[in-house]
Amino acid sequence: MRELMPTHKRLTILVVFLGVTAMLFWSGSRYPSLDEKAIMGGQAALEDPITFEATLQAQPSDNVGTRIFYSTVNWIETNLEGMAFGLVVGACLLTIITSLPVRGHSNGFVNTLLGVGIGTPLGVCVNCAAPVAKGMHDAGARLETTLATMFSSPTLNIVIISMLFSIFPLYIIVIKLAFTIGFIVFLLPMLCRWVFSHERLATYHDSQCPIPQITRRPTDQSWFAVLQSVFVDLVRSLIYIGIRTIPLMLLAGLLGAVVANVMPLTEMVATETTLLSLMTVALIGIFLPVPVAFDIVVVAVLITAGAPTAYSMTLLFTLGIFSIYPFGIIWTSISRRVAITLTIVLVILGMAAGLVAQEFHQAELDEMFEYLEQQNE
Repeated sequence: MRELMPTHKRLTILVVFLGVTAMLFWSGSRYPSLDEKAIMGGQAALEDPITFEATLQAQPSDNVGTRIFYSTVNWIETNLEGMAFGLVVGACLLTIITSLPVRGHSNGFVNTLLGVGIGTPLGVCVNCAAPVAKGMHDAGARLETTLATMFSSPTLNIVIISMLFSIFPLYIIVIKLAFTIGFIVFLLPMLCRWVFSHERLATYHDSQCPIPQITRRPTDQSWFAVLQSVFVDLVRSLIYIGIRTIPLMLLAGLLGAVVANVMPLTEMVATETTLLSLMTVALIGIFLPVPVAFDIVVVAVLITAGAPTAYSMTLLFTLGIFSIYPFGIIWTSISRRVAITLTIVLVILGMAAGLVAQEFHQAELDEMFEYLEQQNE
């Protein structure tokens, strides 16, 4: 059998390492946790405004500063494993993609579907997927693939979709999936082609991208020599991504804790539904860096408590698909225009989803009242 070339050996080692890392994370942490949340459904406990579990429990007598500190610490602890996984995957993809001669397809929709294929099984929140997107982008992956990977991870996972079907009425599920899939699969590639054309071309052709230099190919082409070279490259990539993402991660946790404690969602959705209040709810949902499936549990609680359907649907779309952390990653790594435009588009879509759900809910109520009147007659 013909011996593999060093480049093929590099890719083999990297893919095997990435696969083993993913399997250990999925089987040991991610999917057992998601399965537990799926079983509990809307009954899952929320011990903190932005996380499921809280090591530091805030008391009613605690001041705002203490509650913000506790929420920040709880958020970091909750996301620690997912963030570590995201950093490792981002470093692996950075090293893998820089070794590939072809890094995407000329068709933006194909690139988007590739991103969905990568992001869907990851099963991590958008915050943990942000370092993955950082590594992909800086390695030269297509912009559609990078963004689709990040957005699909917290929204299109099979466990997340099964939770939707087990908790919510059909019209809520249809609206949620229609708006999410429509945004990721159809609107996103069109934005990349027509609005983010400069950033898209820069991703393809920018040879000055400051990625870590790959070590010189060893003259010894043995597996051990190639393994040593790959290890050095992975460490360099991990340091490169960590330096550029961990400070933003800590800042995002702090800012999310501030907003969640100063403007609690339970108080926001208790107000009368207006376009201004709906936009405020959508902005808060887009801003908060919450864990995966947090949106489903929060909205299930709000619906049970009698929150307006427009608010609940808006949060179900916006809470978890984006946050201040990936916003910062995109702002610093891709461009300010992409970060701001995506935020505006997602806020508008969230508000539209809320209004559509409100109409369906009202139609169901009218139909029920009509039926009751007929029975009384």
